[in-house]
Amino acid sequence: MDRGHLTFVLCYNFSMRVALNGYFWDQPRTGSGQYLHHLWYALNQPPYNEHDKFSLLRPVREAMLPEETTRGVSTRALGPWSKVGKLVWEQKGVLGMARRARAQLLHIPYLSAPLAQPRRTIVTAHDVIPWVLPGYAGTLQMRLYLALSVAGVKRARLVLADSEASRRDAIRVLGLRPERVHTVYLGMEAHPEYTLEQLDEVRERYGLPAHYAFYLGGFDRRKNVPLLLRAWRGVLSGLDGEWCDTEAEKPLLAIGGAVPEPGGIFPDVRREAASLGWDVPDAPVRFLGRIPEEDKSLLMAAARLFVYPSAYEGFGLDPLEAMSVGCPVVSSSGGSLVEVVGEGGILVPPNDEKALAQAVIQAWKEPDLRALLAHRGRQQALRFTWEKTARETHTYYRKAVA
Repeated sequence: MDRGHLTFVLCYNFSMRVALNGYFWDQPRTGSGQYLHHLWYALNQPPYNEHDKFSLLRPVREAMLPEETTRGVSTRALGPWSKVGKLVWEQKGVLGMARRARAQLLHIPYLSAPLAQPRRTIVTAHDVIPWVLPGYAGTLQMRLYLALSVAGVKRARLVLADSEASRRDAIRVLGLRPERVHTVYLGMEAHPEYTLEQLDEVRERYGLPAHYAFYLGGFDRRKNVPLLLRAWRGVLSGLDGEWCDTEAEKPLLAIGGAVPEPGGIFPDVRREAASLGWDVPDAPVRFLGRIPEEDKSLLMAAARLFVYPSAYEGFGLDPLEAMSVGCPVVSSSGGSLVEVVGEGGILVPPNDEKALAQAVIQAWKEPDLRALLAHRGRQQALRFTWEKTARETHTYYRKAVA
């Protein structure tokens, strides 16, 4: 028997029953929701579902998947989308459903875990933002919830981190034992090659010129959108119209996403734009509002550059998606971004307005550099697939159960 065949036999000498906490299933725009969807569908493919049984546990009956793919009972009385309901679900409701599913292993695909763990538990840590960034822990009630969550996480059999940066932070800040925390990178969906007609259509639909830089990724403080606006002023000054001959060629910064009301962890982005004189119709910055999922990659592919100034990321799906469609990326190196973007984009120090502006100017001016970044970005994105995420996660499932 050759070594490869022996490895396969040893890997599948027992079957597992794994239950996934599906709390974020109905929130697919969140990072936890995207992770849950992609992991669930990848695990329910051969070879994993040929030997093992996976159950998706959700607190609302009405939105359940067909019976043949999941199990569940209604916990409507818990009021699951309230803060108290979420806590009750995590500490009690999901345990009851895991018991009825006869699960050997419970996977919590976000950073929380019940204190009582009658069955083996594995947790995914996407980031540790509330513990490493000032102001993100919120109210006293939220801090108590976080303390309870961490107490449960410390009792978990294994913890999976989205990146080496998140792994290091989880060990350092949460006090987890290094041998119990493992890195499993997230993946990226493959996108089709968009035609020139498709790219022209999406620009026309959003009223965008042929040349624009694009940002998408949220507006909380760590995302540094006010810094991006100030850096864009430096970009315009540095370009100074030297490369464009017509009004239509003037550089534009397009910002995707619904801008939240200022307060707490959300800075006043529109006020920052107004202070720069950009609250007029022909401003060099345009807020596009909420972007449908199907338009995100199109707007990235149609852009001249994707700019991502975030000071801290546990992973960084947005720049990865931009690279996957061949959009040149200029990004901060904050948190995991140095791992995710790598040599696929231009990296600048976090919170460095001048360095960000200079990098954008360089990429904007040099077509050969943009072509090189587009090629490198596509190659870098190929390293991150949901199939790989599922394969490595499944390996740790077996390690936790064995």
